[in-house]
Amino acid sequence: MNAVAREKLPSVTLSGDPFDRGRRHGESFEAEVAANVDRYLELFEHYGASRDEVLAEAERYLEVIEDCNESYAEELRGVADGSGLSPTRIALLNARYEVIYGAYRDETDRAERSDGTVDGCTSVGVRPEATADGRTYLGQNWDWLADVADGTVVTRIRREDGPNHVAVTEAGIVGGKMGVNEAGIGLVINGLVSATDGDAPYRKPFHVRCREILEATRLDRAVGSVIDRPRTCSANFLLGHRDGEIIDVEAAPESAAYIYPDDHVLTHANHFERCDGVESRLERLIPDSLCRGPRLRRLLETGRGSIDEESLQSALRDHFDEPASICRHVDPDDPPEEREQTNVSVVLDLEDRSLCATAGPPCERSYHRYRCPSSTPD
Repeated sequence: MNAVAREKLPSVTLSGDPFDRGRRHGESFEAEVAANVDRYLELFEHYGASRDEVLAEAERYLEVIEDCNESYAEELRGVADGSGLSPTRIALLNARYEVIYGAYRDETDRAERSDGTVDGCTSVGVRPEATADGRTYLGQNWDWLADVADGTVVTRIRREDGPNHVAVTEAGIVGGKMGVNEAGIGLVINGLVSATDGDAPYRKPFHVRCREILEATRLDRAVGSVIDRPRTCSANFLLGHRDGEIIDVEAAPESAAYIYPDDHVLTHANHFERCDGVESRLERLIPDSLCRGPRLRRLLETGRGSIDEESLQSALRDHFDEPASICRHVDPDDPPEEREQTNVSVVLDLEDRSLCATAGPPCERSYHRYRCPSSTPD
């Protein structure tokens, strides 16, 4: 099914122990999980990494995940059981940012090819002082390969040992990309690339950190999941709390920088802005990153004090510099294997513990609301 034909993202509520949650995930999205694995194997092969090399790295990262987060590893194995695929192939999805660096033969290969395997995004956080209803909002357009859009889903996680949460993820990936939990902690993300990405492999993967953020009951512990230990590759984490606190963490492999809202609004795209001594690389491939963040901020500044879900959604539909716009569309000049679009646009209401998301570019699709599960079963 073509991505533009979907009216909304499919969702599932997952409960029980980690293995049971994973098995239900795998069973519910069996076809989507298999398609995601095949697409990433093809993508990495397109960029010069053989399937054998990629799967060997995935096996190593399965061990890393088991060492750093046993619960995550159990849920991953449940996804494998439910989807009928090997844990190694599911680990490939869950550590896809990190796997690709180790699969390249040498440093030159990494430098020349890995930039093209990182998602582009534009994110925003707004404090209560700038909103019409006194609530805290986060938002994001997730820009990635157009032909993986059908593999994007919403998971509603009900846990017995921590806060429930709702998140947008790719089928087969345990850790959500954008989401909000019962404690009112929210997360949106951006891809970043530095010159030292991949130099130190086999560290806690990005998606494991995302899940830990959504399992946190306090904002400081959520931030701690990003900075508690060095990383294999770079990423940007924009975190918020329903009480109005927002912090952006630009995380390079060995260092991190922290950005706070200016006049209660914070935006970020795909280049480092504050991390001293870091050679930022992704904007060389997508120079539109230098425009999208400031553009999104300017669109919202005129409405400071009256920003709401509708105005955030409107800003995320912006087409300045199309197709390389905030609402991104396929550039026909790009190779077919590398064509990107906004696959999901999301706005998080941290007070309501809900997210509104689209199944495709927000100019073409309506937002649909998905709420965090309550502590009491529905």
